[in-house]
Amino acid sequence: MLNSVAFIPDGNRRYAAKAGISLLQSYQTGTKKAWEVMSWLNQYPKIKTGTFYTLSLENLSRNKLELKILFSVFERELDRVIKSELFSVDDLKLKFIGKINSLPEKLKQKIAKAEEFTENNKSKTINLALGYNGQTEIVDAAKKIALDFNEHKLDLNSLNENSFKKYLYSDFSNPDLIIRTSGTQRLSGFLTYQSSYSELYFSDSFWPEFSKQDLNKAVTEFDERERRFGK
Repeated sequence: MLNSVAFIPDGNRRYAAKAGISLLQSYQTGTKKAWEVMSWLNQYPKIKTGTFYTLSLENLSRNKLELKILFSVFERELDRVIKSELFSVDDLKLKFIGKINSLPEKLKQKIAKAEEFTENNKSKTINLALGYNGQTEIVDAAKKIALDFNEHKLDLNSLNENSFKKYLYSDFSNPDLIIRTSGTQRLSGFLTYQSSYSELYFSDSFWPEFSKQDLNKAVTEFDERERRFGK
């Protein structure tokens, strides 16, 4: 059953070059696409979690101009969360995962405000990974475990695969399906712990070009696969 789906929205910069538009225009188009995809998820009532790889930890080392463009787009879209009907009418909860403290202060404030605005919504959860790296998440979890152990808050014998997840940035359903756009076939450090048995689907479309038909094709192919979970 497809309960949790994750997206690696790749290809914004290549789309800009292909379409002959600015990087800002491409990111704006890509952000609009994310809103569309979130609304498309409503046609799949069994999907309760959607996770988007919005910005990797490595992306934070990009040139200052590109980051300035990205952060300005993020800030504007976070303001839209409160103004838009999507999250309130569709009852979507918004969560952020990653090294949020590595982000600019103004952006962090808007993130906190958006999470607070949607915290009581229950129909679906939308996770946005910002400043995220899967290996870093595991290392940070190990540090939290060490602290709890030192403070006698944790019995190591009680630690297992499920209880370990509580130390990750957020404890949500492991993705049944991960979709990456742009034809690139790798996970790029996305949900390293959570993706051990995820089905992978690679679309040739750049993220701004990703269509409802592309999503339907990915879901249909998922439904046709046999998942054995190593058994």
